[in-house]
Amino acid sequence: MNTQYLNKFNIPRPILVLIIGGFIHSVGSSFMWPLNSIFMHNILGRSLTEAGALISLQALATLVGQFISGVLADRFGSRRVMIYGLIGTILPLILISCFPVWEVYAPGLLFYGFAIAFIFVPINALVFTLWPEGGRRGFNLLYVFNNAGVAVGTALGGFIAALSFKLVFLLNGLFFFIYLLMVLIFLSAKDIQSKPLSKSRVKVPIFKDRGFPVLIALCAAIFLMWGAYIQINTVLPVTMTNLGYSLPQYSILWTLNGVIIVAFQPVIHWIIRHWAPTLSRQFYVSCLFYAIGFLILLGNFPYPSYFIMMIIITLGEMLVLPGVPAAAALIAPEGKTATYQGVVGGAASGGRALGPILGGLAFDHYGGNMAWALALVFVSIALLPFYLYQRRERTFTQGTGAKEQAI
Repeated sequence: MNTQYLNKFNIPRPILVLIIGGFIHSVGSSFMWPLNSIFMHNILGRSLTEAGALISLQALATLVGQFISGVLADRFGSRRVMIYGLIGTILPLILISCFPVWEVYAPGLLFYGFAIAFIFVPINALVFTLWPEGGRRGFNLLYVFNNAGVAVGTALGGFIAALSFKLVFLLNGLFFFIYLLMVLIFLSAKDIQSKPLSKSRVKVPIFKDRGFPVLIALCAAIFLMWGAYIQINTVLPVTMTNLGYSLPQYSILWTLNGVIIVAFQPVIHWIIRHWAPTLSRQFYVSCLFYAIGFLILLGNFPYPSYFIMMIIITLGEMLVLPGVPAAAALIAPEGKTATYQGVVGGAASGGRALGPILGGLAFDHYGGNMAWALALVFVSIALLPFYLYQRRERTFTQGTGAKEQAI
């Protein structure tokens, strides 16, 4: 691996390619995903039930893609799989932009959801492979830049759609194409030090790995944390509108979320340095922040309390979402980093898929407060798998030299 570092930030050059590329594809993706339901309903004339079903199937396709891409990346190399994933996302976007009809859009969106997993999982694997001494820092950089891209993309997407929905898909494909060029030109094969798994290593089942029980604990924890967090995406807008708040009053909370993720990195660095120097402590503090946020929602306080809730929950998000992939990378045996990232990513997708269903049932039968109580239950249960991870944490982190810090 090329160990030339950027002088100011001490970041390896290949990592910079990945995080800048992550920002670019995140901007492009964010042109599209907030507008999918509107496009299907208003432009293609499909019902909201059909739109919701297709989006759920897309999430399932991404979940399957995460498991498959992790195994393939370890077998054939993360860079190669990532290139195929980028090509796989570009093709359906071009087709949809040229033929914006349901017969093209529906299978195209499913294929897009499957292919995009072939980007996410190899990126996480490469971050650790190319910069193992960075520890959590590499994952955090990727997380921050991705969220910055989401903030930019969602801000511009509505204006682009007002001009043309075809342009939304075309520009999304263009941004993925730019990322593809960056990988081909600036992330050469010689930059990747790790070798694909040999055939004999591939035959070793994952459940025989020393870190497999810890991986299952991490999967259970991130599944539960996403099951809780997703309620503020799905249930909160409904409860707020029922209370008389407008959609802009809800959407500005997500603007705040993006600002906090970028601007509050010094706060996270202070928390990690003084309160949570290990990943397990970061997970515990994250659970505490989530619990406080959902307790605020249970209190039904005036509108300013929603801002306080979002600040607190976002701080928890900033600890757990980059932390779990970092923990999975640390426990992965040599040559199985991508497989472990795929399994953890699939568990996160499962939480994002099941959480809205359970939260919706709780809301429909018992009201919004039951959804917040359900989220609190999820967070409380997550403490157990995080504790199981803590019991084995030292055996996997000793000697790694990983720096547990923010940016």
